[in-house]
Amino acid sequence: MTGETLSEGDALPPRTIDEVQESDTKLLAAILQDPYPPHFDPKRADELGYPDLLHQGPANLSYLLQAVTADLESPTDVRSFDVRYDDMVFVGQTVRATATVEETRVENGEGVVTFAVALENDEGDVAVGGTVEATVPLDRIDAD
Repeated sequence: MTGETLSEGDALPPRTIDEVQESDTKLLAAILQDPYPPHFDPKRADELGYPDLLHQGPANLSYLLQAVTADLESPTDVRSFDVRYDDMVFVGQTVRATATVEETRVENGEGVVTFAVALENDEGDVAVGGTVEATVPLDRIDAD
């Protein structure tokens, strides 16, 4: 879809992550210096009733941003994001990030698009949802 005109209701190609990996989750816990045991300790995750290790929230957000930035000229075109974490993502789950054009407008001579974004887990529940606002070339928006 990159380069095509964006109109309200248009869906960007989804970003699917097949089976969140334990090694990725543990690595992120180390990088972020996150001491919360369910991110790296399977025994503690089990004690809390989790089906597996709890995946990192920032990684889940990155999947949403990747769904949008794949269609932009540069990741720096993202102006803002506003999301809510509604459910958890665990190791072994497949997640799907979607982005749909909610609004297009011209602001200060730039094309601006607001995307509704959602990260669904493999049960179809929205784990993270919200909006991402980005700039695009004027010829990419339907400015009627």
